[in-house]
Amino acid sequence: MASPPFSSGIFGLVKGSDGARSRSLLREATELYVSEPVHTRSETAMYEELAAQLLKVTGLQDRIRIATLLADYSEVPASVMRSLLHDIFPVSSVMIEKSKSISEGQLLALAATASPSHLEMIAARKNLQPAVVEALLGRMRADGLTALAANPSLHFSPSAVRHLVENAHGNPRLARLLAARMDDVQDTDLIDLFLDLDGRGRRRVIQALEIAALREFAARRPLPRVPMPDADKVATLARACLQRNTEAMARMLSDITGLDAPFLVRLLADQGGEPLSICLKAAGVDTGIATRVILFSGVDDTRSYFDVKRLVDLYEMVSLRSALLLVDRWRGVVPAARRAPVHVPQAQAGTPVRATASGGSHGEKPAETPQIRRDRA
Repeated sequence: MASPPFSSGIFGLVKGSDGARSRSLLREATELYVSEPVHTRSETAMYEELAAQLLKVTGLQDRIRIATLLADYSEVPASVMRSLLHDIFPVSSVMIEKSKSISEGQLLALAATASPSHLEMIAARKNLQPAVVEALLGRMRADGLTALAANPSLHFSPSAVRHLVENAHGNPRLARLLAARMDDVQDTDLIDLFLDLDGRGRRRVIQALEIAALREFAARRPLPRVPMPDADKVATLARACLQRNTEAMARMLSDITGLDAPFLVRLLADQGGEPLSICLKAAGVDTGIATRVILFSGVDDTRSYFDVKRLVDLYEMVSLRSALLLVDRWRGVVPAARRAPVHVPQAQAGTPVRATASGGSHGEKPAETPQIRRDRA
């Protein structure tokens, strides 16, 4: 037997309801509403008015049931959608997670006032519009951004990537999720997150550093001369390794590399060991000392044979130039400007007339840059 039209069905429900049934009336009306694929404007208005009157007195379990029914329905009235989205979390989470008919404007309005739990559920929705992503980035806490980074259906803009990277410092979970994104997060974006990455992410950074080192070499930029470590300090470092004295190892490496001792304690305790291998390469210590330091680093008494071999191979494989690029970042060294700025303020350069009068002419050629000796990368 065919179900009655929505209008007559609603009149029947309202006429037959008493005070005890009024709390379940909206649930029954919703079941009737979703049983028909399309509705006239008058039917939609009738359901909206009924929802506006009864949602406040409908019990929690019935509201969850209403949200579940409407989440799979394509034509949800805007006022009903808004009420359910701004309901308490057990109700709104159903709509946020499952509804396919939430508009961009409704998501933006929700993101402006929603709780962190709501924001994380919005971030997990598929194919969010860029405006919604930007709104979430502006409101989400650093620990909640992992929900955005874990969403494979999103493509982040460069500004969004920068924001995520800035918040990933000291947040290994977020950093590793970013490293797993191959389409919108570039290898160079991950360089400053090296210590928070897993092995896969660190390999991406090492690849980026090697490419940067090749560019430095192609531009004939001289390789900084690494001073030979003091023999006495190297001997003290070797003894500290045998004694498994992490603090003494950190002090000696600090003297050799110029990095802070607490930072080197962190490198010595790093489970993966890749930062330590690169640091030893930049320090200029020989393979024997590097192997000993690697062997007695980590959280265990000694590293396993396979770990030591992997890290010594990395020490020998990575170029000195790329190792210095990373260690300089750890020191906080900012590379000098590679070229003159395109725009020079007139207060600095003077007007064109003054510049010409000071000895230069438009026809003069600039002085030639002295040749820089080619060096090995």
